[in-house]
Amino acid sequence: MLALNDFSFEFAGKYLYKSASWHIKPNEKIGLVGLNGTGKSTLLRLISGDYELREGTLSKPSDLRIGFLNQDLLSMDIADCVRDVVLSGRDDLVYLENEINRLIEKIEVEYDDVTMQRLADAQERFGALGGYEWHAEGDKILEGLGFPTSSLTRSLREFSGGWRMRAMLGKLLLQAPDLLLLDEPTNHLDLPTIQWLEDYLSNYEGTYVIVSHDPYFLDRTVNRIAEVSHQQVFHYKGNYNEFLEQKEERDALMMRKYENQQDFIRQQMKFISRFRAKASKATAVQSRVKMLDKIEKIEVRQDEKRDFDIRFNIRVTPGKVIADLKSVTKSYDELEILKTSNGQILRGDKIALVGANGKGKSTLLRMVHGSEPCGGEIELGWNVEAAFFAQHQLEALNLKNDLLSELATVSADYTDWELRTILGCFLFTGDEVFKKVKVLSGGEKSRLALAKTLITQSNFLLLDEPTNHLDMFSTSVLAESLIDYAGSCLFVSHDRTFISKVANKIWWIEDGILHEYPGTYEEYNEWMSTRKVEDTKLAKLDDGKKKNPVNPEPKVVTSAETPKSYSKNEIKKVEDAMNAKEAEMLSLAEEKTALEIQLHAPEVASDFNQVARITEQYESVNAAHALAKEAYEQLFEEWMLMQES
Repeated sequence: MLALNDFSFEFAGKYLYKSASWHIKPNEKIGLVGLNGTGKSTLLRLISGDYELREGTLSKPSDLRIGFLNQDLLSMDIADCVRDVVLSGRDDLVYLENEINRLIEKIEVEYDDVTMQRLADAQERFGALGGYEWHAEGDKILEGLGFPTSSLTRSLREFSGGWRMRAMLGKLLLQAPDLLLLDEPTNHLDLPTIQWLEDYLSNYEGTYVIVSHDPYFLDRTVNRIAEVSHQQVFHYKGNYNEFLEQKEERDALMMRKYENQQDFIRQQMKFISRFRAKASKATAVQSRVKMLDKIEKIEVRQDEKRDFDIRFNIRVTPGKVIADLKSVTKSYDELEILKTSNGQILRGDKIALVGANGKGKSTLLRMVHGSEPCGGEIELGWNVEAAFFAQHQLEALNLKNDLLSELATVSADYTDWELRTILGCFLFTGDEVFKKVKVLSGGEKSRLALAKTLITQSNFLLLDEPTNHLDMFSTSVLAESLIDYAGSCLFVSHDRTFISKVANKIWWIEDGILHEYPGTYEEYNEWMSTRKVEDTKLAKLDDGKKKNPVNPEPKVVTSAETPKSYSKNEIKKVEDAMNAKEAEMLSLAEEKTALEIQLHAPEVASDFNQVARITEQYESVNAAHALAKEAYEQLFEEWMLMQES
């Protein structure tokens, strides 16, 4: 499909690529990874044609359709409505639709057979290209990307940069190019939208390359990894997790080969040094010298990063309760964000606040911090010292300071070496620590503000999207540091790998109410999946009950009616049915327990076919148990009514 051969590319006096090669084949789903600054986005721009390749060759079919989502699209200023922007991804259908409308208008004024035939041909072509499903597919994509139906007729320029990016992503997905290039597509998406995008890409028929710092996302969307490192592109089969395993094995193998070769070279050099002066050994010595000159040296690819071990200390130990939320509410005029809710943050809690954008996550963070007024009461506990990180804090940075000086304003307890180490974790290395704050980009200022927040020695951190401008390595360092952090933390993030590592509790807002799950993100996800399945089954049961009730609802007796009297035989019949149903419930409960034990057995858990078979049995038994329980409760109500008569 596309081949980059023996290419080099220099940027700002530095070679990002040197005699590298990369071939992209049809239907490959590729994750492009590497440390910040190694040239991932540059490589996408070379492929798309935004940058000119001067050394090496780029080969591709002349009719190859390439779509490129890049961060420049944040500033797209288009007056068209969101729906039209997305539909314009299919310019062939836009042309045909306009042509059909023009021909229809012409026929309405002056009918002729030639125009009618042209209209029929255009409509047939339009249908063959999927034109009659085109608008519906566009709206479906926009809905998946989080756009409310009511917003689709609004001009794109009315939306923020993040929502403009969503619209441009929708345009590319509808366009479905042969090669789709996505540069950080999840940067401006919330968790539900990221999950939707994962599902969409799993059914995508073309080839795509994704630059992403989200391992969770890559694991679910790619079958190849291309790693940019040491001015080269290295290739691996499998998703991101499999890449890490292969990379470790490959590096270990290369290290063994390198050590063996170094041993061999040392032996030859020892021989040369020992016999260099002996005439009888001159031929042998010269032979070894020539051999060493010709030998192809093995180079070990050391990761382009250092080992960082940073600790975020606390100044004082707080009491058991960090924050107590009592009957809190929040609304903006008629818009209700939070109904009466309660919550409590305890010492040692690392709580992730998850959910879709617009549900009030950032608002709740500000409420807990005290910078956002609310109804009800939020009390911070004894000795609690809070520090808050959010994007608006960038304005508090002193633009005249260099990075090292700005970080030093937080605390005098850190040495210059410690401050430089912390800045290194947030992607400021070498002489970059002496750059002035005023020359930093928005993302760089965000990283600096986050670093300042984390070294305040506070015992309660409130973090709003702390990983937004970090690469995988820095995100991992931050996660490990927060795991070891002796304080408590409430944070908003859409990085599921980060959430999985750090959080021991999950908060989310549903129907305006704050909820808590007292466990890890994986456990929360599993619980939510089970809950959705149960809700679906109950909805089907309720629907079936309405259409064909097994037992009619017991009649409520009013004071105007005469209560019916029941014979002993009638009561006994209901009692027997109730006892039989109870026995059935107990038997099904035992079956459920037995199946649960089987599912947790190691020999079963490692066998996909067995897991699938037992899971199917479990769901069947669980549904039968729910039906038996419902029937028992109806019989019990009927029996209680008989007792009262």
